Amino acid sequence: MLDYQNRLENVKIRGNKVTAACPACRAAGRDKKGVHLYYNIATEQYGCVAHQGDHAHRQTIFSYAGIVTEPTEEQRQEWKERKEQERKREALRLLAAADERKAMAKMPEVLDRILTPYIIEDWYLELLDQSPIRFRDNESLRHEFILRLFYSDDILWLGNRRRDSGSPRHAANFRTCADWLKLAKLPQMIAGGVFCKGSISRGGDHVDLSPYIVIECDQLIGHEPTTPAEKAQNKRLSAALIRYCQDVLGLILRAVIDTGNKSLHAWFDRPSESDFEALIKHSKRFRIDHGILTGCQYSPLRLPGCIHEKSNQPATLIYLNPTIS
Repeated sequence: MLDYQNRLENVKIRGNKVTAACPACRAAGRDKKGVHLYYNIATEQYGCVAHQGDHAHRQTIFSYAGIVTEPTEEQRQEWKERKEQERKREALRLLAAADERKAMAKMPEVLDRILTPYIIEDWYLELLDQSPIRFRDNESLRHEFILRLFYSDDILWLGNRRRDSGSPRHAANFRTCADWLKLAKLPQMIAGGVFCKGSISRGGDHVDLSPYIVIECDQLIGHEPTTPAEKAQNKRLSAALIRYCQDVLGLILRAVIDTGNKSLHAWFDRPSESDFEALIKHSKRFRIDHGILTGCQYSPLRLPGCIHEKSNQPATLIYLNPTIS
């Protein structure tokens, strides 16, 4: 609290808002106009417009104009209870962090045990063979992909760049599935959700429906894959994780896209909310990309034929299980 009536200069009051000369600035030969200090009578918040966020400067202001009051017994008790709650929360946080570190230390061993039964050397050919839809040229598969996974009146975002969103000129990036299918050539990327009518942004608040989740693991081998052998192993383990999600978690696989670099995008039907929350909880331990898992409905994802900017290789569709027949 500040004694703004007796210990400040050039005081002006408008409602609960007070402006005055900053005593700390004036002691240093500044604030000649006497307008730097602001103070809210109701909240008792104050500061200097010339030194925003400067704790030492605020302390100097208080030394000139602050009022020191003894707390009441009720305030002391409230403070003690708040501190005790903070202490308990911090203790629980530290325990949870310790448990997480232990779990993560064991994760390579656990992952190996979980995924080993699902590892297949020729996983790529197996996915192709199991795909209910047979493929022809990769370019036409963009049409096949949205035709089989979305309804004709679903409004979809497609774009060639991640930033094709957010302004009126991007309205053309939001069309119904039926309108997209009329085009001879489609953009390279798609968001996984269905958008509201009139959208110009693929922000989360514009998403109407989220029919799918996408699982991607960039570092399933335990670190960032850099060599061709490491990238191949990361994809092999990703394919095993996909089979595990089908077999153990009961997720319904709709599509698998090889991104053209080090990972696979596995599109699944969105599970129940409780199952999805459980998957999110364990995503770190399975090294699943949390951002894609929780935000695929508005994130730009690669369509077949999309050229990866790092490898210069096209994304390829290797499995497609139609939602729409």
